[in-house]
Amino acid sequence: MAELAYASHIQVGEKRFRERYGLDFEDFQVGQIFKHRPGLTITQQDNIEESFDTLNQAMIHFDAHYASKTEWKKPLVVSTLTLQRLIGMTWKTFFKKTRILGWSALNMTAPVFGGDTLYAETEITAKEDVEGDTACGKLTVETRGINQDGKLVCVMGYDLLVYKRDAVPFEAVNY
Repeated sequence: MAELAYASHIQVGEKRFRERYGLDFEDFQVGQIFKHRPGLTITQQDNIEESFDTLNQAMIHFDAHYASKTEWKKPLVVSTLTLQRLIGMTWKTFFKKTRILGWSALNMTAPVFGGDTLYAETEITAKEDVEGDTACGKLTVETRGINQDGKLVCVMGYDLLVYKRDAVPFEAVNY
């Protein structure tokens, strides 16, 4: 494995370094909270495209006149778009995950509208070795989506596998 020169870079050759993202399984501890930055502003165009791409025909997502007659008064962002963006915002922290194993919670707790900026934070709620797997460990996490006003809009609970320090296959890749 290549020698670690800096926390953020790995040496891949003489005077050559590559950026290094993500934490190893051993770096995570129950109770840690990671605030993933930067935030992401969702546009109404993003919302319309997600609605049409997923064949979500609920007019509340793309018809402003229709939405004006509802309790929200404006189009709601499609929940799948919110979930995708929040998971995507965690990538630097969880770069060394192999996969998400399953979901224990997907709760939309407040509406999201085009123009809202979302921020993600993740708490490590459990950590365990996986029997028979020497390469990865299992984390149970809760990722929360918070809007620009500090309002909680989403809570997701899920399990993921993360590579252990000496088993990361792409650390030594020289590209």
